[in-house]
Amino acid sequence: MSNRKKIIAGVAGVCALFFGFVAVRIGAQPNDDSVKLVAIQGGTEAKIGKEAYKDAYPLQYNSFMKNNEETPSPTGYGGSMEGNSHLEHQPEMLENFKGYKFALQYDDDRGHTYAGYDLLHTKRLPGQKGSCLQCKGSYVYDVYFKEGGWAYASKPFDEVAAPITDDEWFGCSTCHDPDTMQLRVYQQGFVEAMARRGVDVNAASHNDMRAYVCAQCHTEYYFTAEDGRVNHPYDNGLDAESEYKFYQTGQAGGFKGDWMHPDSKTMMLKAQHPEFETWATSVHADAGVTCVDCHMPYMRDGGKKYTSHWMSSPLKYTKEACLKCHDESEETLVARVKTIHDNTFKVQRIAGQSVAKAHLAVKAAMDAGVPDASLEDARAKLREAQWYWDWVAAENGMGFHNPDKIMRTLGLSIDLAHQAVESAQAAQYGIKPI
Repeated sequence: MSNRKKIIAGVAGVCALFFGFVAVRIGAQPNDDSVKLVAIQGGTEAKIGKEAYKDAYPLQYNSFMKNNEETPSPTGYGGSMEGNSHLEHQPEMLENFKGYKFALQYDDDRGHTYAGYDLLHTKRLPGQKGSCLQCKGSYVYDVYFKEGGWAYASKPFDEVAAPITDDEWFGCSTCHDPDTMQLRVYQQGFVEAMARRGVDVNAASHNDMRAYVCAQCHTEYYFTAEDGRVNHPYDNGLDAESEYKFYQTGQAGGFKGDWMHPDSKTMMLKAQHPEFETWATSVHADAGVTCVDCHMPYMRDGGKKYTSHWMSSPLKYTKEACLKCHDESEETLVARVKTIHDNTFKVQRIAGQSVAKAHLAVKAAMDAGVPDASLEDARAKLREAQWYWDWVAAENGMGFHNPDKIMRTLGLSIDLAHQAVESAQAAQYGIKPI
């Protein structure tokens, strides 16, 4: 045998040994795609409760319980901390939400494991209906909806919440079908709204489902005036302007707004965390990167690969969530995200403060005796300005999910707020707006 042949044979032998070892490792330790799915046994209550999944999926369960941790955000914005009040960090909210329950308490979200506890202990709870339970766990679907459709939505909150035990709030069955353990969307308002857009959620690809299981709750919604069911304003598009059009053109039916602002006497809309809409047209979405890829990345434990169920900031596990795609250093990535957060928060506060001034400008005109008919234009601009500001302020990404869309929306808010002030002052002093 020639030296050349010997070298080739040696390389081939090394490759065979190496790839043989890899094959053995992969075969011995299945990855997330080949993990045996174990259906949960027992009745409906067992399948809703989290404890039933503990033994079948220990790695996933233990990582899910990490949501109990209360830790600050790596960039200083958000963070799973009890009592982290938006009202303290953005005092302009006290004026903008005046007369509404968000002026009583508006804290940053804690981990998903606190979904039930924080709902039951919020100052905003008194007087609410069963529809408020829609995204706090699958109990409303697996028990109430399967038995009586949307009837629970308009019932008193206390009546609907009473049977739910601590173990039955947000958990495994919220995203997984207990009988198959496949991803599922249980939130029927989302299913119905997506159907109007021509999307059959139940026939979605696995990758799309990795977004939809989060999107079903991390999205803008309202309660219909007719029966209190949850609905989403997607019909015209997935941005703040399209959703505002939905409310303005009567597509929301009898729902006209959430409350009448006591200072400006303007019927206001309250935006609800539109993470899905913000992400939907982002560079990550265009690349097929979903919520799960960043917030629930693959992890390894003793050679076993599994999906983390600790749903937190990707910057808390940058190596698994970010560096698998990005080749920058961790320090560079964190700095880039912090810059986006810093810039968004600064402009968000400018928008919020501009909206607050608009409320007071309309009030000043009213106090001066300006008739309502002369303030219609100012109120229309104010309502829209606050919607755009709140659409961003309520979104949990602090600009990162889609910086371009977020900055555009804040720019619209600031411009309309200034127009509202000019319109109110023109009505009060007879000065024509520039």
